[in-house]
Amino acid sequence: MRASLVALTLSIWAGSAAADELVPIGHFEWDTELIVGLSGLEVSQDGMRFQAVGDRGFWISGRFERDGEAIIGLEIDRLEALYGQNGYPVSARRVGDWSDAEGLAMAPDGTAWVSFERWARVSRYGGGLGSIPTWIKDHPTFYDHADNWQLEALALSPEGILYTFPEKPLTGGFPIYRLDGETWVIDGYLPEADLFGIVGADFDENGDLYILERKLIVGLWWQNRIRRVRLDGSEDRVLWTGERGEYLNLEAIAVWRDEAGLRITMVSDNNGDQSDPTQFVEFRLTE
Repeated sequence: MRASLVALTLSIWAGSAAADELVPIGHFEWDTELIVGLSGLEVSQDGMRFQAVGDRGFWISGRFERDGEAIIGLEIDRLEALYGQNGYPVSARRVGDWSDAEGLAMAPDGTAWVSFERWARVSRYGGGLGSIPTWIKDHPTFYDHADNWQLEALALSPEGILYTFPEKPLTGGFPIYRLDGETWVIDGYLPEADLFGIVGADFDENGDLYILERKLIVGLWWQNRIRRVRLDGSEDRVLWTGERGEYLNLEAIAVWRDEAGLRITMVSDNNGDQSDPTQFVEFRLTE
């Protein structure tokens, strides 16, 4: 069914005609020494509240302050450790690096899923991010991904189906990992182009999947783009590509809709570098 994505024509990368356009709302630079390395993000449907996870094994929740559409500030409500299934903070065990939380997906009932790199896995937090998680059995190919290029993105479809994506492809493209009960299956592959890696993903209410991709030329610049995919293979195209160095290391994407239309919020991972701010970057979709 979704395996048709393997052979999907790559004419999309040259840019196809479409009515939809991403228009920038603005970006907010958060200079703080409290939070580093945000990598997974969820935003409420009114655009005012958020939850996020970070590389060092923590989660936060907070509220945005807005002037019209634009974020002009934020306030943190909670900053807490993520727990492992053994009941201890994931940051307490450095062997194999359990703490590198990368992707976040949340269901309406409060259930949360977090994907991790280093030890590539996905954990289910049935009682929300502050609870003790259950482990989901790994797909055998999780171990075929190079260290630090593993499960970067999580997305929950409107039907409640969970997907995860690695940062770098295997042979054939980026595996589309779908959780089928308690087992991961591969539903085909997304093609790679221009050396961009997948770092974030989120669905809209129609089942369109918005993928955040980025690439790095070490010591020079980051470059980011947003790609929209339909997992039945009917669409795969780039909606926006940032200029080289336009933003920092954008790593998480959240899709939400208010009365004015669809919104996208992204957040950067400053990689623990206190000299870099955490950037919140937002777009709206013209429909």
